[in-house]
Amino acid sequence: MSEISADEQRVHRIDTFRQSVDGTYKPLIDSVFLIVAIHFFAVGDVWKGLISASTFIGFFLSIPLTGLLYRSTVSRSRVLMLLTFISASAMTAATLSSSGIMFALSVTVSSAAVSLRQPFFTDLYREQYPSLRRAQQISLGLRLGQVFSMAAGLLYGRLLDLNLNYWRWISIFSILVFLFTALQLARLPGAPVVPGEKSWLQALSLPFRNPVFLYVQASWMLIGFGNLLTLPLKVVYLTEEGRGLGLSPAMVTLIIVVIPAVMKLVFNPFWAGLYQKMSFPLFRISVNIFFMLSLSLYFLTDNLSVIVLSSVLFGMGTSGSPFVWQLWVTRIAPSDETRVYQSAHAFLAGVRGVVAPFVGFAVLKQFSLRVIGLSAALLALMATLMMVPLLRKDRLF
Repeated sequence: MSEISADEQRVHRIDTFRQSVDGTYKPLIDSVFLIVAIHFFAVGDVWKGLISASTFIGFFLSIPLTGLLYRSTVSRSRVLMLLTFISASAMTAATLSSSGIMFALSVTVSSAAVSLRQPFFTDLYREQYPSLRRAQQISLGLRLGQVFSMAAGLLYGRLLDLNLNYWRWISIFSILVFLFTALQLARLPGAPVVPGEKSWLQALSLPFRNPVFLYVQASWMLIGFGNLLTLPLKVVYLTEEGRGLGLSPAMVTLIIVVIPAVMKLVFNPFWAGLYQKMSFPLFRISVNIFFMLSLSLYFLTDNLSVIVLSSVLFGMGTSGSPFVWQLWVTRIAPSDETRVYQSAHAFLAGVRGVVAPFVGFAVLKQFSLRVIGLSAALLALMATLMMVPLLRKDRLF
């Protein structure tokens, strides 16, 4: 185990703080903004879908941003600071908005800017954290993020139950937190990005010429699409009276945000240890099983106990997801191509994330929520079976 350098300690301190306060933002995207869009602005399904896809719009834009900066000397810390500042500015526009469409567009920009940062953090982890403790170094921030997400979800739900207009004060709080976070990210160590020798197009095509990367992404596309097309439908199912159960904002936030956050908090150390010991295919299969079970149960009945069980299983699965999501490319990508690989990974996640919510709302007009849930579980099963051939000893990574 290598000695921890001053730079690594600073990165760990700043990034742990960033992950923690990101937890206060997650309930906004997962439930609050959608609740506001449904009950306060009464926007149509298209705008609900846009909000649901907002994180993945940012992922989709990762490739263009990486290409734009590939031959640039703009430092990583400055990029992270600017993206966080853009998110805070867009939230300000949403808070001041009196139009449902402007609200939806503004929160979409805010969420997209947050997710655009992700490849830069993976690049930072590869550079600053040795591989033997990489998962452990990000684990504390993930756990604290879940604590903040759980606390914020409970608080936000309670405030919205008291008065839906309190959503503006919730947004103002997040704006102030993000402005402070932007200043902290500017202090991250690291030299400016050195322009690559290849053209940006040549660099960005490298992951798509790697057969292992493409095969894993094909599997990921199946389970990711199944999960993502159901995410906004879960909120609709719990919130709306005509198509669902008509639960209160507090109960919706409890099921959508708080219960998964508790499970993530409890199981995060377990998954962190397994990630260091397991091959990627075996770890991915283990995570997929929880998603498959959760998807098959969520819309199966209107019994709250079953829905809560589904939420528990979903939280257990998503507790392991950050490790494969943020770190898996470090196992197959050359060190100087980490950001490119992660940008390609994020881009493909963006493709399914942008399309899936709209597909979910479209198929809801033709099929029942139960059929949609079982179909999504079938996609998860197919994705899991695709990982089995990679368990061969000559293909482990």
